[in-house]
Amino acid sequence: MKVITMESSAFTALTEQIAEIAAHVRAVSGESKGESPDRLLTTREAAHLLNVSCRTLQRMRSEQRIAYVVLRGKCRYRQSEIDRLLEDSTVTGDAATPEELKRNHTLRTGGGKPRGRRT
Repeated sequence: MKVITMESSAFTALTEQIAEIAAHVRAVSGESKGESPDRLLTTREAAHLLNVSCRTLQRMRSEQRIAYVVLRGKCRYRQSEIDRLLEDSTVTGDAATPEELKRNHTLRTGGGKPRGRRT
């Protein structure tokens, strides 16, 4: 084992340079994560994130309320689509305009759509 000695000022400068390099690597790796395409979620994962059943998710597909991709016969959902659906379904607590109040009322009451069995 070799022991290397150096002045404390040189050691401090070296550790500062290493910290700068590490910060640069973190910044570059963070940018590449932002540029990556949307993650595709399975039906179970999407249903879990939306807190609905797989059957409800199927119904949402049929009603064209959620976009999906079919790969090898399996439905997949983009993470951005799940985020969009959650954002669109969020009731704001401080509605200031009549449009926001109407939107909140529509979300809370289900939009006035008839419920029950289909015939």
